[in-house]
Amino acid sequence: MPQGIGLQSESDIMTELVIEQLTPRDEREAVESLTEAFVEYPLLVALCPNAKRRPRATEAFCRMLLRLSVRAEGAFATADRAAVACALPPGREWPSEWAFMPVGAISLAWRLGWRGTRLLKRLERGFDDTRAKHIGKRPHWYLYLLGVRPEMQRKGLSRAVLQPLFEIADRDKLPIYLETMTETNVPIYQKLGFELLGFSELSEKLPNWEMLREPR
Repeated sequence: MPQGIGLQSESDIMTELVIEQLTPRDEREAVESLTEAFVEYPLLVALCPNAKRRPRATEAFCRMLLRLSVRAEGAFATADRAAVACALPPGREWPSEWAFMPVGAISLAWRLGWRGTRLLKRLERGFDDTRAKHIGKRPHWYLYLLGVRPEMQRKGLSRAVLQPLFEIADRDKLPIYLETMTETNVPIYQKLGFELLGFSELSEKLPNWEMLREPR
């Protein structure tokens, strides 16, 4: 499945933030924040070049992945939903195409159109191939969305919203895998404990940096 990381540079780390595990009731606010974070992300620009149509396509994309992670109990957010992290746990980190059907795949295809949907399928295969190359069948958490509202960036929200996932992964001695198509995200993730595994060029010459955080 395609991944996009909506992480932005941030310096001042906020403390005493309340981080909550999301439920279906949180969908609207969480999707709004993810859409703002990802609407100009290289993946979504490639899937939907039309700037006027892209917000709706991005919304459908984020809603689908959020629903999948909520069902897997892998979605976390700040209390105001300004920062949202979506991940899939071990045992569910390799979802089939059928897993996306009940959470919004048809709606996303409608928004993307024929060209965007075909490109998405090609990119899915590329993402799966690179992840399999790096981690194989090793159980892991798959972090595929991390978004922070633009006006709330540089406040430490990314680190805060990831903390529950870090604690779970460390407790169970499991790695966390992610990808990003934005090179400036790489050093930020490195500061959060991720190591760069490799770089790939996917369909449409889209860049992809693959990273892993080993359990502490």
